[in-house]
Amino acid sequence: MKIFAIELSSKHGSIALVEDGEVCTEESWIENFKNRQQLFDSMAGLKVDWDTVDVFAAGRGPGAFSGMRIAFSVARSLAQPGGKPFYALNSAQALAAQVAQETGADRVAVVGDARRRQVWAGLFCAGELEKDFELMELDRLKDFIPDGTLVVSPDHDRLEELLSTFQTLEKAVSVFPTAGKLGQLVFQRLENGVGSEPDEPLYMHPPVFIEPRFPS
Repeated sequence: MKIFAIELSSKHGSIALVEDGEVCTEESWIENFKNRQQLFDSMAGLKVDWDTVDVFAAGRGPGAFSGMRIAFSVARSLAQPGGKPFYALNSAQALAAQVAQETGADRVAVVGDARRRQVWAGLFCAGELEKDFELMELDRLKDFIPDGTLVVSPDHDRLEELLSTFQTLEKAVSVFPTAGKLGQLVFQRLENGVGSEPDEPLYMHPPVFIEPRFPS
């Protein structure tokens, strides 16, 4: 089974081809946010025959609003002509799995900056989501995360003071989900008969209605 995965939920974008659970090739970059040319240049560099891809996958966040939408749009567009499956998986699970593999930690919390003096967080145990994602005020984070949990964040540079009271990586820096790990998790889930998560990005803030400036 060959899987093409896109991960754009953070400032580190990546794409990967995963075949039978192994990462064949992976490209990553730091997003410039001016356009998405980096994504399309990296895709062109893969020189892949899209007809040979069995599943197209995208990370659904939480994270960068525009990145998640673009990842979904591109993966769906590639899947549609051949009627191939599209698979969505939360990006934090890929990050938690990466960290657990590198550190041996059994329980990992992934925390992100939700702006407006709020954070989002999800708790993973043995690679699976133990406590679902929540949007919360900063002072509630200590009640969400159990003692002894390893805490990581793609936004550690912005949340350094808040996270300093938790158990973090020995080198406390921002860490990011990768398309390679996302694709490997999608392969494992498909092998175990686990279906896709909801076919939409994972937005933590509710929609905000803005009154039109020029009513019709």
